[in-house]
Amino acid sequence: MDYLDTAIVLTLVIITVAEFSALVTDRLILMAGSRTRGFEEWCQCVVEEVRLSLRDDVELNVTQSASVLEQLNMLMASERDKPQPYLNRSVLMNNILSTALKVSTPKVVTTLEQVLPDRVGKCDHRATSQFRLRTGIKVACVATVISLALNINSVSLISELESNDANKVARIQTQVESLNDKLQAESDPTNAGSIMIELRNRLNQLSTEETKTFSVGPLAQGINRMSIDWIFGCVLTGLLAGLGAPFWRRQLSRLMVLKDTKEAVSVTTPANQNRYDEKEEIQTDPAVTVSSGVTGQFAPTNISWDPLTKQIDLDVIALGKPESTYTPDELAHTLREKLAPLYSKKLAAVNIRPDSLNKMAGYFFTSNGV
Repeated sequence: MDYLDTAIVLTLVIITVAEFSALVTDRLILMAGSRTRGFEEWCQCVVEEVRLSLRDDVELNVTQSASVLEQLNMLMASERDKPQPYLNRSVLMNNILSTALKVSTPKVVTTLEQVLPDRVGKCDHRATSQFRLRTGIKVACVATVISLALNINSVSLISELESNDANKVARIQTQVESLNDKLQAESDPTNAGSIMIELRNRLNQLSTEETKTFSVGPLAQGINRMSIDWIFGCVLTGLLAGLGAPFWRRQLSRLMVLKDTKEAVSVTTPANQNRYDEKEEIQTDPAVTVSSGVTGQFAPTNISWDPLTKQIDLDVIALGKPESTYTPDELAHTLREKLAPLYSKKLAAVNIRPDSLNKMAGYFFTSNGV
C-alpha cells in the first residue's frame, strides 16, 4: 500500500479510537465531578482578579468592593449545582458592571468595562489550558486501555498495511505466468533449472500471501499479549489518540490534499499527444514470436498509438532468451508486421522506447543496434 494510503488508514483508526475514548472520558469526568472542580477553580480566579481590579484599577472602598463581590459569588453559586456548570462572559460582565454602577459612578463602570475583559481572559486561558491538559491525559489513558483490550496496535497495523498490498497477489501471479512462459521457451537445462527454482519460490510466496491473516483487531489469532512490541504498539495508539480527534482530523485533511496533489502530478501527458486529444492509449500484452531469423518471444506493453503520424510507441518485455543477438530494427520491423492488423494496416512505424532497449542491451541486441 502507498505510504500516504497507510497514513490515511492509520489516521482514521486513531480518530475512531480518540472519538470513542473522548465519549467515555466525558462520562467519567461527569461522574467524578471534574467539571465542577474545574468551574470552581475558574470562579476563584475570576473573583480574585475582580477584587484586584476593584482595588487597583478603580480604587473602590471595602464596602463597595464587598457588594460587587457578593453579587458575583451569588451568580456563580447558581451555576455550581448544574451537571455542566458554565457562565457566559457577557452575563458575568453585566453582573459586575450593573452592581458597580449601583455603588459607584459611571466613570468607574467605564474603567471596569475597559480593564476587566483582559483580567477575566487570563482566567479563561488558564482554565482552558488546564482542562485540555487534564482531559488529554485522561483520554490517552482511556484510549490506551481500549487499545490493549481490542488489540489496536499502531506498529502492527502499519506493518500489515505495508505488507498486505491488494495488488501484491496479482503481481506475484503475473510473475508466475511469466516464469511459466520462460520455462516453456527455455531449451538449456541449466537455465531451465534456475527458472524452476525461482518459479517454486514465487508459488510459495503466492501461497503465503493468500493464506495470510490480519493480526490487528479483537478477532486476531495468536497475539502475544505479553510481548514488549505489542504493549508498546497499543500504548503508542493510546498516546496518539490523546492528542484529540480534532487534531487528527486536521492531519487527515492535509493527507487527503497531499494524496490529491500526488495523483495530479502522477498523471503524465503522452509525448505525441495532439491538441485535439486524438491520441489513445492501448494497454495490451500479446506474446509475439519474432521472425526474420531471430528466435524468442516478446511482449509489447504500454502501447501508445498516434493517429496523426500513424506510429506506435511501446515498451518490450523479453520472454525467454533468443538463440542469437540481433538489431532493434529487426525487432521493430517484426512488431510492426504483427501489430499492423490491429490498426487496419495503417501503421507507419513502431518505435521501441530507449529505456526498454537499454534493459535488454548486452545480451539481446548487437552493439551496433543500441
